[in-house]
Amino acid sequence: MEYLVDFEQLVVFLLVFTRIGAFIAACPVFAMREIPPTVKVGLAFVLSLALLPLAGPAAVPLDNFLGFALALAQEAAVGLGLGIFTSLVFHGVRLAGQYAGFQMGLAMAEIMTMGQEGQGAIVSQFLWLFGLMFFFSINGHHLLIAGLAQSFELVPLGAAVAQLKTTLFVAKAFGGLFVIALTLAAPVMAVLVVGDIILGLMVRMVPQINVFMLGFPLKILVGLFALMVTVPVMGWVLTRVFGQMTEDLLVLMKLFGGA
Repeated sequence: MEYLVDFEQLVVFLLVFTRIGAFIAACPVFAMREIPPTVKVGLAFVLSLALLPLAGPAAVPLDNFLGFALALAQEAAVGLGLGIFTSLVFHGVRLAGQYAGFQMGLAMAEIMTMGQEGQGAIVSQFLWLFGLMFFFSINGHHLLIAGLAQSFELVPLGAAVAQLKTTLFVAKAFGGLFVIALTLAAPVMAVLVVGDIILGLMVRMVPQINVFMLGFPLKILVGLFALMVTVPVMGWVLTRVFGQMTEDLLVLMKLFGGA
C-alpha cells in the first residue's frame, strides 16, 4: 500500500503548530510549571489539527529551506507575542498581591524564603491562583482558543508585519499592568494605611505601647480581613479586566496583520 504525503499541507501544519506551541509556551494559563511538557506539546498538537482547516495556505512561497525557516521564526514570534501579551494581565494580578503583601508587612517572609523561588510572596501567590481559577470559571481558556482560531484569519501564515504602532500599543498595555495591580490592591492598601494612622495616634496618646510588637500582627490580621472582604469585588473587577484583555488581543492581531 502506498501512502501519499501532501508536503504542502505538512508545511502548513508545521507553521500552525509553531504558532500555537509558542502561544502555549508563553501564555500563563497553559504554561504553568505544574503542567507536564508532554501535555503542553500534546495540547499544541491537538489544537493544531483542529485549527488546521482555518489556517489556509501560507501567504508567502515556501519552496526553499530559507523561506520556510523564516516563516517558522515569524510564526513563533507571533505566538510568543500573543502569549506574552495575555500574561500582562496575570502579572498585574501577581503584582497586586506583592503590593498588598508588602503593605501588610509580609515582605520579611519573602526574605526568609529566598531559596524557594516564587513561594515567599504569599499574597501574590494567592491572588495569582485566584485569578487563574476565576479565569477558568468564566471559560476564559475557551476565549483564548477562539482567539487563536481567529488569529489565522487576521494574521495569515507568513503575513505578520512589524509596525511602530504595534510597539506603542504593547507599551500602553504594559503600563496598564500597573493600573490593574493598583486597582486590585487599593482597597487592602487603603485599609492598612488607615490602620497605620490609628496605630500612630495610639502611640501619641499612650507612649508606653510597644508599637512594633503590636503593629506587625495587627497589620497582618487587618490585611487578611480586608483581603477576605474584597475578594468578591475582585471577581467583578477581573471580569472586566479579562474582557478587556480579549478585546486588546483582537486589536493586537489586527496590528500583526498590518491593519
